[in-house]
Amino acid sequence: MKKTTAFLIAFLVVSSSVIYAAEIKVAAVEFNPTPKDVDGNVQRIVKAVTDASVNGAKLMVLPEFSVTGFGFSPTNPNDLDTIPGRATAALERVTRKYNNYVVVGMYERDTITGVIHNSAALVGPKGLVGKYRKNQLPEGDYDTAAPGNLGFPVFNTDIGKIAILICFDDSRLQSLLIPSLRGADILAMPIGSDMMPKFEKMSNGNHSTISNIAVLAGWTGMNVVASNQTGLISFPAMGLVDQFTGGSTIWDNNGKQLSQSKVSTWTKPLPPETIYATIDADKKSEQKAFWLKHRRPELYQVYNLYKAPVDPAANNTQNQISALLVQYDPSNGNVEANAKKVDSLIEKNQNVFNLAVLPFNSFLGNVKLNKTNIQQYAEPLNGKSYALASDMAKKYKTYLLFSMPEVSDGKYYETAILFDFNGKQAGVYRKTHLNDAEQSWATAGNNLPVFATNELGRVAVVLDDEVRIPELTEVYALNRADLILVPTAYDGKQYGSPVNIPKGLVPDASNRGMNIWFDMAKYSQAYTLVANYRQDSDKEFVRSAVYSLVPEEGYYPPNIAPNKETAHQVMFTTHANNTFWINQQSLVVGRRYDLATPLTLDMQGDCFKEWQANSARVGLCKGN
Repeated sequence: MKKTTAFLIAFLVVSSSVIYAAEIKVAAVEFNPTPKDVDGNVQRIVKAVTDASVNGAKLMVLPEFSVTGFGFSPTNPNDLDTIPGRATAALERVTRKYNNYVVVGMYERDTITGVIHNSAALVGPKGLVGKYRKNQLPEGDYDTAAPGNLGFPVFNTDIGKIAILICFDDSRLQSLLIPSLRGADILAMPIGSDMMPKFEKMSNGNHSTISNIAVLAGWTGMNVVASNQTGLISFPAMGLVDQFTGGSTIWDNNGKQLSQSKVSTWTKPLPPETIYATIDADKKSEQKAFWLKHRRPELYQVYNLYKAPVDPAANNTQNQISALLVQYDPSNGNVEANAKKVDSLIEKNQNVFNLAVLPFNSFLGNVKLNKTNIQQYAEPLNGKSYALASDMAKKYKTYLLFSMPEVSDGKYYETAILFDFNGKQAGVYRKTHLNDAEQSWATAGNNLPVFATNELGRVAVVLDDEVRIPELTEVYALNRADLILVPTAYDGKQYGSPVNIPKGLVPDASNRGMNIWFDMAKYSQAYTLVANYRQDSDKEFVRSAVYSLVPEEGYYPPNIAPNKETAHQVMFTTHANNTFWINQQSLVVGRRYDLATPLTLDMQGDCFKEWQANSARVGLCKGN
């Protein structure tokens, strides 16, 4: 009996420790530092994290530069801190007492080289766990800090695997993909998101990391704790008063918002607050599982190339695009009836256009293809469906993107064909990332082409649920696509979610659509045009739409089709405005190509496995 009781007690202890490690209370601790007052800031930080610890927080994240402040040129070593240093020593006393973790940002002075970095430290129950140095520096950092040199470490802790990114790191998608690929469960983000008034010249640099992360957590499959400064903050050395937006948020790894602080505005500045939520580090992210299973790193080798400052592939021509996004109720399997309906919807349009995009398997509808019925539905290039689409392009003197199941030499593919305004084939793309059902009958394509056209610019295609593979977005940016066309049959159930940015951070007109399509346009800096079948749902995010490049500034917000059968017209000009914080050229030029190699490694190879296993180590693997 004693043995049984002892076993049960031991089992319960182990079981409860596993549950405790998985489900943890986290806190985003907003904090406004005083520049050049490290000791005073540390004293106030200790008070803030102690209060959060008393409230049960096991992980606390403070904003960027919490220890040192910023907006000044360091003239005294005491204006900065080191890691380890004054802040980590003070915080260690708290984390040892409460058995928890703190992430805090600062200007760090390297004790050996004297070089200054924009850094964050992770302090835990046993002291300093590690540090991260910001890799993607915005304009404001250039005068003080050097780019990071530690890669993207992921720290193993008893509450989960923790990665750190700092504010503008979010400006390049690879910064989020690499920690997730390395196994991060939790992403801690110290942020300093501001929104300068338009009379300030620097307002063209307005970029809201705190709003950006709202549409990224679900795509990258990490729990996110993001902490921002808040209120009006004076920078005497720069001669300005800046507005920090607050809006700190906590998200689970499926993109569900768990907690949010109030948004601070020019008219109603707010003091810092601390928000809490419980996250489950063991909870599965369906999106991340799909991504990891279906990604193909052999196709992403362009990540390793330095594509700047001059890239002959880049197209800077302004092209006026007037596109029809065809959205209709298909008669499943009836090619002739569906082609006739598409034709009638296009014919109703009274305005000029130069592109039509049709849904996935454009004349077939929502037929579930499998190895039993594929022979019935697949057609060769130059077959009946191909000819119908070609004739349609020629009839309306327009480029037209059409897709179908293709048979060629005894093999089957999911294929998209771009026709020019003469009905001639301008490009063919075979789906490269097949889902589980497609793998039972289809052969994957092995190329990611970008089609060069005089009238539209450079055009890429992503077929249906391939949008779940984030690397495609960045690969097409690096290959200088101007447009990404997405034929889809999306019902809103298997992946993706509505854009849900905390109200007040972006214009309401921009706070719409589907998160992945929204992200694709931003991270490729290519207009993303989605054509979907009409769905039996009043949910706006599932509809055909065009997504633009800088929606947080309200510059061309998502243009979403009504919930009806339509050839929805969208009009815009490519390369029309390069005055905002990002454009494709700066996206490519500023990317840390030297850190991207993990995204291109064979996941079954020894180097990848070593890099993932030694997740906090700088570098890839032995001999590298």
